[in-house]
Amino acid sequence: MRNGRAFLFALTIFILSAATELYPADENSLEPSRDSIIRIVTRIQRADYEGDRATLKRLHDELTPIAEDNKLASRVLYWRGFALWRRAINGFNDSPTPTDLEADLTQAVADFKDSIARDPAFVEPKIGAGSSLGYLMFLHRKDPTLMQELLQQSSPLLKEAMATAPDNPRLLWVLGPIRWSSPPERGGGQDKAFEIYNKGLEAVRNQKRGVVDPLEPSWGEPELLMNLAWSNLNRTTPDLKAADQYAQAALKLVPYWHYLRDILIPQIQAAQAKAELPVAGSAFAQTQNQPNAKPAQYFFVLLNRPADAPQLSKEAGEKLQEEHMANIRKLGAEHKLVIAGPFMDDTTLRGIFVFQADSVAQAQEWANSDPAVKAGRLSAEVHGPWLIGPSAIHDPDKPPGMEQYTLVLMKRGGEWKSDALAFNFVVKEHPAFVKQMGAQGYLAVAGLFPLSTAGELRAVDIFRVGAEQTATLLKDDPTVKAGLLKTEIHPWGTGKGVLASGQPMQ
Repeated sequence: MRNGRAFLFALTIFILSAATELYPADENSLEPSRDSIIRIVTRIQRADYEGDRATLKRLHDELTPIAEDNKLASRVLYWRGFALWRRAINGFNDSPTPTDLEADLTQAVADFKDSIARDPAFVEPKIGAGSSLGYLMFLHRKDPTLMQELLQQSSPLLKEAMATAPDNPRLLWVLGPIRWSSPPERGGGQDKAFEIYNKGLEAVRNQKRGVVDPLEPSWGEPELLMNLAWSNLNRTTPDLKAADQYAQAALKLVPYWHYLRDILIPQIQAAQAKAELPVAGSAFAQTQNQPNAKPAQYFFVLLNRPADAPQLSKEAGEKLQEEHMANIRKLGAEHKLVIAGPFMDDTTLRGIFVFQADSVAQAQEWANSDPAVKAGRLSAEVHGPWLIGPSAIHDPDKPPGMEQYTLVLMKRGGEWKSDALAFNFVVKEHPAFVKQMGAQGYLAVAGLFPLSTAGELRAVDIFRVGAEQTATLLKDDPTVKAGLLKTEIHPWGTGKGVLASGQPMQ
């Protein structure tokens, strides 16, 4: 769950363990001394926070396995796996994405499994291996057979960790994003993710203070604070104040955290600045001028021609169309209807309404008030809330006119599996594509429907270019490429100047 190329899993980076006095290695020993191991582990954690992938690779190679003392050997192997796990996760935030992520993750899994073999009761490498396998699933998301094989390796490890240490804050950090992207009927949803993060934060703060063995993983508090910051920024109704408070609390613990300092906090600040800007559009202005006004909430309505729609004479049809248009003008004047327009191709879809309403029920009531709906010539199918910003909508120009766009219904594809580990990665790539399309002038409006809502329709995009060019552009949408979403493309029009400023389709 991040802007650009950053994914929620990719954002969670690990804490520097408690400070430890460093000693030089025992030069007479054939194996690294405990003190030299501690020195390397401390540097690994520092390099992780700093996003220094080259140093993480070098330190992994320096931290050589040992033959004796199974407990110490298991910890050495854990931190070897940790170094490449974190190297890969940092790599997901780079642009362009490095090509060595699979090799890093594969070796990390091998190191974690070797750690488990040396100490089967050690839960931390099970968490690391389970997460690393999840990243490998994302890299191979176009190969269902391999993804299933990786899932069969990952699931038992995470289940063992949950059975052994259900309150482990590092386990809860890994499980949170999975809950975030899973539907409520499968025990997921945004509220469940917040619940897990807060549980982990409470657990890590209740751990015994004092001397901590630096080879035993003890990170967790800054990571969970960071996840709470990201989640408040990206929740259906963002809480920017909470996002900033959690981010600043995490940065206070780790002031040199590259992702937090240089990526996440600037994203929060940009969102705060955008929220403070004056926004055009009569519907939004009405709410701004009212004390205690609720944030704008939009609902998308598809108007269909039913198979059993009554046949009308030419005169009756024209009269009904006049009443239909009069009702549209009335709802617009009441600041209820903010976008309306017809489809321009020959299908059962006839048009759309976009209402600013308090609920689905209220939007349905307004849609049903349309004379054509009452007469059975149209049926109204309400979806939402539709997650678009108020700045996407403008007051129409005078005198009125029409502008043509291309409207895309994004529906569940064959690979839509919101409980799959790789699902979250792909979904979080979509905002970068939308941002690119907007920056290049192709996209007028793009809005998702929350994962918590049911239904086949998952998003609606409105492009400023023709249907053929729109289809070509959408081939690069990560959700389309991965088969999560399929597109239904229609020529469509609306009132001149209603959508965000910019050139409509020529």
